Amino acid sequence: MPILPPRPDLSLLAILGYAFVAFVIGLALTPGFISFLRRNKLGKQLRVETVDGREATIFRKYHEKKFGTPTMGGILMWGSIVLTIGFSRLLSYLGFVENSLLQRGQVYIPLFTLISLGVLGAIDDYLNIVGANEEQWNRLLPKIRTWFIAAICSVAVGLAVALWSGSLHALLMVPFAGRVDSGVIGITVLFALLLIALLFLGFSGAVVDDILRRFVMREGKKRGLGVLPKITSLLLLSFIAAGWFYFKNGYNTIDVPFHGEFVLGWWYLPFAMFVIIGTANAVNVTDGLDGLAGGLLVIAFGSFAALAFLSGLTVLAAFCAIASAAVAAFLWHNVPPALFFMGDTGSLALGGTLGVIALMTNQVILLPLIGFVFVIEMLSVIIQLTSKKLRGGKKVFRAAPIHHHFEALEWGESKVTMRLWIIGAFCAVLGVIIGIYTR
Repeated sequence: MPILPPRPDLSLLAILGYAFVAFVIGLALTPGFISFLRRNKLGKQLRVETVDGREATIFRKYHEKKFGTPTMGGILMWGSIVLTIGFSRLLSYLGFVENSLLQRGQVYIPLFTLISLGVLGAIDDYLNIVGANEEQWNRLLPKIRTWFIAAICSVAVGLAVALWSGSLHALLMVPFAGRVDSGVIGITVLFALLLIALLFLGFSGAVVDDILRRFVMREGKKRGLGVLPKITSLLLLSFIAAGWFYFKNGYNTIDVPFHGEFVLGWWYLPFAMFVIIGTANAVNVTDGLDGLAGGLLVIAFGSFAALAFLSGLTVLAAFCAIASAAVAAFLWHNVPPALFFMGDTGSLALGGTLGVIALMTNQVILLPLIGFVFVIEMLSVIIQLTSKKLRGGKKVFRAAPIHHHFEALEWGESKVTMRLWIIGAFCAVLGVIIGIYTR
């Protein structure tokens, strides 16, 4: 297994300092950000259906009062991380520190995953909010059409410039270097983009709006980004991240505690994609109670910060510490009763990034233990859906994910959250101990 570049080396004090900066930035920006969300009516829409399309009666019983609470708080979290990394770059530029956190070997790929999945989740959140109002959605469609065509043309122009200057490889960090001609890939993609742009420009506005309506957003009671574009985007983004590991850095094995390295070969590529998408969705499923996902993410990122630091990956440890601090700042106002929610833009971004970090530290086998609650939350949904399908609608849990089952048992939201935090913290500490013992 290739080892990530261990340099530059950061002291523990510097790591804690950057984490403190991220926490302060998050807290400082929260009041203004919440005011912005309220002013623009970016509030949570009440869930009306379960995953299998039935009435979400238990969810509505315990969460109806949360309707309209500001969401998309995840932008504040990953925004705080980006600002802190930018601050470190400024300190480096001014000569206060020797090296910034913006290091290719340890930060580029988790930062790419964080921002790209964060943008994808933000689009999903926004369409979910706007889609609840048919009139507002109809007003937005022409703007989406313009943005869509402008985005395609912008990417095409950027790709053409990269091809012309010969910098495509550096621009995209093409993971196929040495195996596939990046110029051939670039020209093919450029041609496809221009063809799509021409087709959309050739159709009338009504036709394009109808295509976007069918493609971009789900119809019926469920709103938000359509299933096809969302899955396609997740697969593409996870493939880019997995390709960075497999093609560019030559990763093809995983470390199994108490056993050693296990060779996956080319299977590493789909395995890494599964880890990234699975973790992103598991965190997304867990984000259903005030403070639940946030607290567990603080624990998980803190655990991987410790493992990365002890492995000599101090810049990656700083990134994990910053992520943990940024989520903690969000959690300050997300504990019951929550002032705002992270939304898909937070859960997808942070969940996918957590999966990437587990792969980077080569502790991916410990991820299900460190993120144990995320795993059982996801499994509870799978078990519930399977039971309903195979047993004629019979349920295993009163509601899924499992945190709603505990709510239905009248535990109370805060008690469910705190108990799952305790379980998550215990499993995370156990995971760190195993990671230290077997490294």
